[in-house]
Amino acid sequence: MSADYINSPQVRKSFTRASSHYDDHAVLQREIGDRLDAHLNFVKLQPKRILDIGCGTGYFSRLLQQRYKKSELYMLDVSGSMLQQATQQQPRRFPWQAKHHYMQADAQALPFATGSFDLVTSNLTMQWVTNPQKMMQEMRRVLAPKGMILFSTFGRRTLIELRQCLATLKASGNMLAFPDVTSLGNSLQSLALEDLVSDSDLFTLEYPDVMALVRELKGMGASSSAIQHRQKGLYGRRLLRQLADEYTYGNDKGGVNASFEALYAQAWYKKDSIPIYAE
Repeated sequence: MSADYINSPQVRKSFTRASSHYDDHAVLQREIGDRLDAHLNFVKLQPKRILDIGCGTGYFSRLLQQRYKKSELYMLDVSGSMLQQATQQQPRRFPWQAKHHYMQADAQALPFATGSFDLVTSNLTMQWVTNPQKMMQEMRRVLAPKGMILFSTFGRRTLIELRQCLATLKASGNMLAFPDVTSLGNSLQSLALEDLVSDSDLFTLEYPDVMALVRELKGMGASSSAIQHRQKGLYGRRLLRQLADEYTYGNDKGGVNASFEALYAQAWYKKDSIPIYAE
């Protein structure tokens, strides 16, 4: 999985700026979170401790809390502002319910001991980190025996229309390289995991025009991470005008379409494996 193009401080700033209005633009993230949560319908697991990496404003974390009311839940994000939003939206915890914790940290350097969690999850976070393979290694490191990893990430067909337009305009800059199902599976198989299951969904979203799509990406916090065109910025007026002329992927409503591919993966702690320790 290629990940040479992400600047972690810039990603943190982007999501911090987007935190107050993130939920206004997170319809797709919630839908993918719902589908990721549905994977747990077929899993026999009663985790004592859960880690949700890249919790954002806490939507997927709340799904986990509803499902596993007796589990202690740790919610982690690189943005303190996102965690603040998650805290504010957290429902009241009754005395008989397990504790939940909020932590600001990098997904590639988890501040937990090896084998700490029975379930390690992440909804649409991996595509923004500097080194996705390192994030997966950390997820595996903190996974306890008999535990499971479950996550989603954007796939290769995400924003393919926008990519093609930028390439035509020779303005693609350093575009983020999303993985495909095969490369994602190969990355997981390199770790001490077994019973790997992966699948994908392709969503086609409709927007009134290219500007609406660009505003959506900015509202999602993806302004400087998904696109990575930094010479004049994705939001330069000249480039926006060029995109409006070049973006021909329309729909019968007079607007434009954009593709988003979601990849899902789950895998179990491999029996009799050698423990993985932090470097």
